[in-house]
Amino acid sequence: MRRASSEKSRRMSSEITLHRMPEPKLCMIGLRLDCRGQGMSRLALDKLVCLAADSAIPSFDCGDPDLNEFLRDDAKKYLEQLFAVTYLVMADVQLTAFFSLSNDKLTCVPDDDGSKKLWNRIQRRIPNEKRRQSYPAVKIGRLGVCSEMQGSGLGQEILDWLKILFLTENRTGCRFITVDAYNNERTIAFYEQNEFRFLTSSDEDEDTRQMYFDLKPFADLMQQTGQGAAGEIKTGDRISRGHN
Repeated sequence: MRRASSEKSRRMSSEITLHRMPEPKLCMIGLRLDCRGQGMSRLALDKLVCLAADSAIPSFDCGDPDLNEFLRDDAKKYLEQLFAVTYLVMADVQLTAFFSLSNDKLTCVPDDDGSKKLWNRIQRRIPNEKRRQSYPAVKIGRLGVCSEMQGSGLGQEILDWLKILFLTENRTGCRFITVDAYNNERTIAFYEQNEFRFLTSSDEDEDTRQMYFDLKPFADLMQQTGQGAAGEIKTGDRISRGHN
């Protein structure tokens, strides 16, 4: 009897957890609103799965050994230690992309000449009485798209979804999205095309560049264009918990 009761409690707990997973009010992945207000487009995506400790991870290859290894060997370890949460982007049974998120803060980093020109550019967007030396952020720790889907716009879809998620469903303050982008032409161009900016010029010769996206202008633009009301855009697929 105890075993049956325990099994029932486990199922109920799992169902409650799934029910409480956030469903962004504007989470149709692929809603594209650029900073010039040029409108939106939609690309297909079946399901977004939140990686769990007992999730089965399908085979995946994005052409980058570091990203492949993180998903295969480290994503669950980061989850166990509460360092990061990883999401799997599924199209039917195919794993097409993944990304991991963790809490972060945007902090002043002097430029290579010792000045704070790039940081001051950020500060000018903040009211004087609210300025500080760091601001709340969420970090994209890893983002990989499978080789077959690269160039399809899926990476852009993921960034758009994250921007909307942290405007509509975030439980704490979050002003910026940050990323340590691989310092190569293709990766930097990808983030720049999605309105990410450099935090400092002091890392120009490093393997990665610190970049950020400011959510406040994006939120203001959504309001101005009438996209801020939750009922005006259909919701997308619910995030589900991944289990074997």
